[in-house]
Amino acid sequence: MTPLPPDEAQALAYQAFMYGYPLAENYSILWQSTLAVQQQFNTFYGKAQLYGPSDTTVITPNNDTAYSQGWLDLGAEPMVLQVPAVPQNPPRYYSFQIIDACTNNVDYVGSLTTGTAAGNYVLAPPGMVPSNVPNATVIPVPGRYIFLLGRTQILGPSDIPAAQAIMDQYALVPLSQFLGQPAPAPAPATPFLPAASSFVTTLAFFEYLNLALTFQTPPAGDAPLLERFARIGVGPGLPFNPSTLDPELAGALQRGILEASNAITHKTKEGAVENGWNMPEVNLPYFGTDWWTDYDFRSMIARAGIYANSPSEALYYRAYQDTHSKPLDGANRYTVTFPAGQLPPASAFWSLTMYGANQFLVPNSIDRYSLGTQSNLTVAADGSVTLYVQANAPAGPKMPNWLPSPPSGSFYIVLRIYGPETTSYIPPGLVQVNSSNS
Repeated sequence: MTPLPPDEAQALAYQAFMYGYPLAENYSILWQSTLAVQQQFNTFYGKAQLYGPSDTTVITPNNDTAYSQGWLDLGAEPMVLQVPAVPQNPPRYYSFQIIDACTNNVDYVGSLTTGTAAGNYVLAPPGMVPSNVPNATVIPVPGRYIFLLGRTQILGPSDIPAAQAIMDQYALVPLSQFLGQPAPAPAPATPFLPAASSFVTTLAFFEYLNLALTFQTPPAGDAPLLERFARIGVGPGLPFNPSTLDPELAGALQRGILEASNAITHKTKEGAVENGWNMPEVNLPYFGTDWWTDYDFRSMIARAGIYANSPSEALYYRAYQDTHSKPLDGANRYTVTFPAGQLPPASAFWSLTMYGANQFLVPNSIDRYSLGTQSNLTVAADGSVTLYVQANAPAGPKMPNWLPSPPSGSFYIVLRIYGPETTSYIPPGLVQVNSSNS
């Protein structure tokens, strides 16, 4: 490695962390949800349940849908995602988000995109894309390791068996089996590295990033960046051993990592704010399939809520402060009032979910973590709906509209709109009301 001045090495480490943070986080989740627990690739895992505070695999989990997760290894051949017909009486949302190693949303299968009829979808990596597969739709994907994140709406606790019955019909089948052909030879094994979340803010980060960069060919437009990163030993498959680094260089790289990590945390609370809500960026493709250059934004999404849906599928609004720009605190009480006819505009459903400072659901006495379309909300005489955000239970008639907050300390709320009917919606803010009758 060519010797670098410390300030230049620090700047390169900063840029490489901003570029690679989503890849490393994705790799960590891959490791923790497959190899670390001896779960297989090319197999669905999922249980119809409403998530709670003890579910800590993915930050900012939703409490509206059950997850079906499948990590695909497409090194040997494409896989076929098979979905059943999803009954719509009552209406039920479902989706499969197809995510690559960079956390790009490659495509969707689901009620908003491909409909609710049964279907077969061939997920094919470069060099293996078939021109035509009978009774199936071919979806090209950019690399060997792909994450399928399925969401199946649960219409309340009593609906869990019905949701499970649908999830049991989701399947992953090798293309050779689907076509009744002999299976190809296995792909060469990948030299996976055991991953603990703590590696992200250490120099080991670059070891994991170099491995993750081999999972798919980086876009051609990234070549100038990767050429610069190679000066600090960062690139697809490059060796990186922190123990052999000159102490001055190691210190510079570590400073760059920490500076970038702190910047990402700060960026999660930036952007346009309306009524105390951090508004979603609706004019960006959220990575998509084209060359993506807003690496800061991509890293911010990975930190704030990795595997976020694209805006066409769902919009996310985050509130860290009240209508007077004061940070939300469990020691206070708040209300959110939707005027008559102005509930969040969703063609599928909406929900308002509570998260603590640790980015997970907040424990409470009634095991209620969200309110929304499926809640039996009380409507006022004038048609408005007021939600009560506070630690202690409000008076009886307000109980259906109570979203429990932590007893003290910071928290935030996420409004999700699945199937947004408009991108110009501005939610009403949280109003602090510490009076005795609130």
